[in-house]
Amino acid sequence: MSYQVLARKWRPTDFSEVVGQEHVVKALSNALDQNKIHQAYVLSGTRGVGKTTIARILSKSLNCEEGLDSKPCHKCGTCISIAEGSFMDFQEIDAASSRGVDDTKQLLETVMYMPSSSRYKVYLLDEVHMLSPQSFNMLLKTLEEPPEHVIFILATTLPEKIPATVLSRCLQFNLKNLTPSQLSDRIRVILKEEDIDFDEGSVLQIARAGRGSLRDCLTITDQAIAYCNGKLTDESISEMLGTLTFDHVIYLMELIINQDAKSLLNKLEEIAQLSIDYMRLMDLILETAQHIAIAQISTESLSDLDSKKEDIISLSSKLSQDDIQILYQVGLLAKRDMDLAPDIASGFEMALLRMLAFLPESTQSELPKKKLKQPESDKEASASIGGETKQELVEEDGGSEEAAEGLIQLTDLNQSEVVDPIPVEVEVKQELVDEENLESEEKNQLSDSTDLSNSNTTNSALLGDLTSKNWNKVFQSLDLDLGTKQLASHCSFLRVDNSIIYLAMPEEKLDIFNGSYRQKLQDSVSRYTKTECNLFFEASEVSEGSPNSLKQIERDKVLNEAKDAIKDDPDVKILMDTLGAKIIDSTIEPREVNE
Repeated sequence: MSYQVLARKWRPTDFSEVVGQEHVVKALSNALDQNKIHQAYVLSGTRGVGKTTIARILSKSLNCEEGLDSKPCHKCGTCISIAEGSFMDFQEIDAASSRGVDDTKQLLETVMYMPSSSRYKVYLLDEVHMLSPQSFNMLLKTLEEPPEHVIFILATTLPEKIPATVLSRCLQFNLKNLTPSQLSDRIRVILKEEDIDFDEGSVLQIARAGRGSLRDCLTITDQAIAYCNGKLTDESISEMLGTLTFDHVIYLMELIINQDAKSLLNKLEEIAQLSIDYMRLMDLILETAQHIAIAQISTESLSDLDSKKEDIISLSSKLSQDDIQILYQVGLLAKRDMDLAPDIASGFEMALLRMLAFLPESTQSELPKKKLKQPESDKEASASIGGETKQELVEEDGGSEEAAEGLIQLTDLNQSEVVDPIPVEVEVKQELVDEENLESEEKNQLSDSTDLSNSNTTNSALLGDLTSKNWNKVFQSLDLDLGTKQLASHCSFLRVDNSIIYLAMPEEKLDIFNGSYRQKLQDSVSRYTKTECNLFFEASEVSEGSPNSLKQIERDKVLNEAKDAIKDDPDVKILMDTLGAKIIDSTIEPREVNE
């Protein structure tokens, strides 16, 4: 076979070529240069980070014919034989397939023999955690007092499965996962040496897909070279990996920030036709959210994003730090639960809709919204709907004339809101001014014993009188935005201590209810009670006595009353007695419950 895969072709042959493991390289190099060789080493780390490579380089350094040194010559017979895998005194043993007692016994019998043509006999036990307990027990004595000419190197991905008695007899080195920056730098060097055309986006995608493993990155690069016919582009790598480009991820984040639910659903429909890996896509969204959070603190840390840096900075200016933390937390929890959804596509769709729902609308009104480009097909569809007659809608949908009229009115309303939002805002402000004027007139007409004075007196004394019984009434009177009120409805009252109000909330809600949400609730309670107070939250499994739980109890009560009313209805009883009719409880939905 003439072609050699990149992972083998570009395997490091010297400690200086090892990427990202400086702490291991430095320790081994100093030990070799000072001739302080240990009897056994443990190299742990994930796949493809350099365990076997470092073991081979160490074996070369120990047995190089030019002398014991951290820089082997790579020219002598020993170095060449080790590189080719034919050196007699360097044995690589797969512990996964040779894990039994007999295999270990056979290995230990060869330990006592002197090297055939070198200084040391080196045994590399790969995946050593797969050995049986009996095999480990047989190794213990040999590892503790091995012959002077024998060195053991134990490589594993799960060091926690190695007995502590074995680990205590070895020098332990934990190899790190490589960072995306280290991986991308190495990929660029290799692609340039291989004379392969590439763009920056393709390299970054491959580095992310490698997940800390250089060997995985090089394997993906081999696949990409074949798939892209020698020219790596961002779009082609996205198609190969089953994900989206960074531009598409930025577009999704913009739709969420701008609260554009309709365009978001349309985009998700397009994504569904591509058969992409939704887990990878969620990783990209979480990564983008992380970059946005970092950009809000320091834009200098985004240097490795190159051309995408401006997009990240632009998004960071449209969100508060609290909001981006909420989006990240929602995405993180959604990734954990996506496998539990009916299908992973619907799980991903609900995750983005949940991000959109938890993003406070009050925050969005203060931010400049970027006008996204509307596809031409969408524009034509909107124009055609506006021009259709009532009769056409009735014929198409098969509904009544009243339904068609309602649809036309709704379409006209939506168009008026989009085309001319400023007058609507002016009207709302004018209504508020009129209400304030009306209140001032009423205040002038009332005497000193008015209801308003009594209300203020009550509110002023309310802080010390707060109880679990009146908390719901107080909560309903608070001036809160929709997002804060929805989350705060899960709070239940515990006690008041001086100016501190203690509240309980389920832990999963408490993780989201932080930052600005807590501050808004605290400020509103302070305004209502006419007292500066502080809120202290405790995590609880349930939140009994919360406005949300009380509302649910009331709904259940109304529902049960509706069920009883139907069962007691004379006409229903006749149907049940004569025709054997049955009442399906799940279909009973009284108007009060729906509202």
